[in-house]
Amino acid sequence: MEIGFFGAAGTVTGSKFLVHDDGTRILVDCGMFQGFKELRELNWEDFPIDPKDLQAVVLTHAHLDHSGALPLLVKRGFKGTIYCTQPTLELTEIILLDSAKIQEEDAEYANKKGFSKHTPALALYTTEDVQKTLPMLKAVALHEEFQIGTLKICLYGSGHILGASSAWISNGEKSIYFSGDLGRNNDPLMPPPEPPQEADYIVMESTYGDRDHSPMSSKEILKQCILDVAKSRGVLLIPSFAVGRAQNLLFEITELKRDGEIPAQIPVYFNSPMGHEVAKLYEEFPHFHRLGPGQFAEVMSEIHSVKTAEDSKALNDDKSGPKIIIAASGMLTGGRVLHHLKAFGPDSRNVLLLAGFQSPGTRGHSLLNGAKEIKIHGLYVDINCKVVPSDSFSAHADRTDLMNWLKQAPKKPTKVFLVHGESTAADELRKRIDKELKWNVSVPRMNQIIST
Repeated sequence: MEIGFFGAAGTVTGSKFLVHDDGTRILVDCGMFQGFKELRELNWEDFPIDPKDLQAVVLTHAHLDHSGALPLLVKRGFKGTIYCTQPTLELTEIILLDSAKIQEEDAEYANKKGFSKHTPALALYTTEDVQKTLPMLKAVALHEEFQIGTLKICLYGSGHILGASSAWISNGEKSIYFSGDLGRNNDPLMPPPEPPQEADYIVMESTYGDRDHSPMSSKEILKQCILDVAKSRGVLLIPSFAVGRAQNLLFEITELKRDGEIPAQIPVYFNSPMGHEVAKLYEEFPHFHRLGPGQFAEVMSEIHSVKTAEDSKALNDDKSGPKIIIAASGMLTGGRVLHHLKAFGPDSRNVLLLAGFQSPGTRGHSLLNGAKEIKIHGLYVDINCKVVPSDSFSAHADRTDLMNWLKQAPKKPTKVFLVHGESTAADELRKRIDKELKWNVSVPRMNQIIST
């Protein structure tokens, strides 16, 4: 077997791993590159392999950096099947349609305002492209082995977000275990990841490979930020991924209110039509998270839904507080949250909570590093609000969690490959694995192909 590292090698985005065995070619994940411009530009380039030569894609979970390039793959000739869990199938449909819509709207807005360097500005892919992709998705159950050509595949729960999985792949002689994104053991909604299965090779994420999460809980940080805006009568703006993090935030804010730790009358506005669709899936798939049937519906009943663009604009026009606004995207790369940042970022009464990892090259990362002005829609916006960074909301396993997960492997693998991490994070984890476990471990380069 061969493994091709065509994304998420030396960076955290664009996950694409080719497994090639005796004429069978499958891709594990097909993600969009995000962050720095030079990474985003890779989305416009041809795939390093011909999509027509692929029999299938195994999708570990629905986040854009794992699923976002699927419409491009189909657009460029892929005719196979995309295998994933049922919740991932449902989430992927929501996420890809939203992604296409945002790209179309951003291109239209750029053309209207004339701030794009491209004439005309174009969407990477359209809603029509997504509609051609969705029928190729096929749900498989966790722990249920299936066959693609010469390869046997089985999915196992990885925590992280609803339906997320790790993938075991074998040709009968050798096996590879792809961790996908691993969740945390103490996530408020998701169960911990299942231990790795016996495999000759492990391909493991390393997003937080060089550090542990803050000992302060996400709920305590939320409490402090909310009490700050209650005192200043300001706005707490939380950029959030619409899948996973938004639901955790809503759940913990609701718990804080019910426990009397924050004023119950502070309104919470959830400005993400996609996020509302995702919330419904928590009721549909209770066996994939920690809550029981009906519990998440109770959380949503206490939230103000912002569904239309007009409602979103009205929220920006009303500068009164205190109030809480949660809107996508989590790294401030696009969406309605940018309009909120333009409206509330300049006011020192307000608080911007950066809840989780901010990829280099994003506006979130710039603010994390102290930027006092941010370019939005071609104009620079002053940021005078208080910026609170925190990794306590992350859905990723940290360094300790990653090491503990790896130590549960039933046998010593022939080799461990570290992916989905910035160079520093991946290399620090490599050194730790080498020191503590004495295992053969490396950080593959982008487009490297390794024979097992």
